[in-house]
Amino acid sequence: MEAVGKDMGPNLAMFGNNDRRAALVLTGGGITGGVYELGVLCALDDFIVRGPRSGEFDHYVGISAGSMVAAFLANGVPVEELSGAILGTGDAGLLLRREDIYSFRVSPFLRAAWEFLLHTPAILRHLRKTGQRVTILNAISYLQEFLPPGVFTNDNLERYMSRALSAKGRSNDFRNLRRDLSIVAVEADSAERWIFGSGGVEEVPISKAIQASSAIPVFFEPVRIGDHHFIDGGAERVEHLDIALAGGARLVLLINPTVPIANDRSSVCLPTLFGRCSSVAEFGFTMVAEQTFRINSRVKLELGVSLFRQRYPGVDLLVIEPSPSESTLFLSGSMNFTERVQSLNFGYNSAARFFTERYDMLKDCFARHGRDVSLDGLRSNRFLDLAGFT
Repeated sequence: MEAVGKDMGPNLAMFGNNDRRAALVLTGGGITGGVYELGVLCALDDFIVRGPRSGEFDHYVGISAGSMVAAFLANGVPVEELSGAILGTGDAGLLLRREDIYSFRVSPFLRAAWEFLLHTPAILRHLRKTGQRVTILNAISYLQEFLPPGVFTNDNLERYMSRALSAKGRSNDFRNLRRDLSIVAVEADSAERWIFGSGGVEEVPISKAIQASSAIPVFFEPVRIGDHHFIDGGAERVEHLDIALAGGARLVLLINPTVPIANDRSSVCLPTLFGRCSSVAEFGFTMVAEQTFRINSRVKLELGVSLFRQRYPGVDLLVIEPSPSESTLFLSGSMNFTERVQSLNFGYNSAARFFTERYDMLKDCFARHGRDVSLDGLRSNRFLDLAGFT
C-alpha cells in the first residue's frame, strides 16, 4: 500500500473541475468536537433556504473525529438523522454509545509490568555498566520501553463504522461514493500525511481510514494498516485545506471545535466543586494537557488559514469555531460522552450566533455559490427541546 504523491499530497487528476464546487472540512476534537460539528451543520441547514445544504457538498474532508461525520454525509446520511443517533431518538442502527468508540484493555498493561519485572536484572546491570546510580527512579525510567503505545484502543470504532456504513444505501468503500471523501491520517514512523479516499489511497475501507485518522496519540493506540502505523490526522496539521483546493473547491467551509479557553476570570468562570472560579492549573494535569493541546492546534490552524487566504484570495474560506471565551467544550473535555446533548446544542447556538453576527457578508458569499440564506429558521436551544430538556 503506497500513498499518492511523494509529499503525500492529493492527486489533482482524480478530481473533476467545476467553478461552483464546494468543500466541507471537518477537523478533530474528540467526541465533543464531533458532536459540536453536528450542531453547527444543523444550524447551517436551517440557515440555507435555497441551494445545496450540508449533505450536498461536492467534497468532504475529514480529520480525526470529523472523519466520522464526513463519512456519513458523503454516504447521504442527513445531519438530523445523525443528531438523532447522538440523542438516542433516531435510527437504531446508527445509535452511538461510548463503548462503540473506545475500550480499555488490561492485558497490555499487565504484560508491560511483567516484562519490566523480568528485565529488571538486565536494567540494573545496564545502569551499573553506564555509570548510573542504581535507584528506583533510574530503573523506572526504562519502563517506557515496555508500555503499550496507547491507553485505549479504538477497534470498536472501526467495527461500529463498518456496520453503520454497510447498511442498505450506504457504502464502506470510497470508490462507491457519489461524492468525494478524503480522510487524513499521519504515518507514525515517517511523520508523513496520508490521504485515504479521493485524491489518495482508495482501497482501504472507509471505516479503517476513520479509525486511523481518529487515533489520538497516547489516548489511543496507533492503527496498523498493512506495514504502517497511523495516528490522528490532526497531528501533522489541523486544516488540510490544500486537499479541498486540489479538489477544485471555490467555497470551503471549515468547522473547528478545538479552541483554547481564554480564562479571563472577569468574564469566564471555570468552577471548582467549591463554587469558586479557578485557574486552568488548579484543575490538574488533564486540564493543563487539554489547554496545551488546544493552544498548539489553534496556532497551527491560524497559520494554515492565514497562508491559504494569502495564496488563494479567489477562494471563499469560511471558518466556524467557538469563541475562546466560551467554556462549554473545554469543561466537557475532548472525550466526554455524557455531555453530548449539551455539546450538540452548543454547536447549534454557536453557529447561529456566527451567522447572525456576519449575516451580510455570509449572504453575499453564499449567493456567489448558488445558496440563499435567512435567519428566520434559526432558533436557540433547538436540541435541548428535542431531548426533552427545559
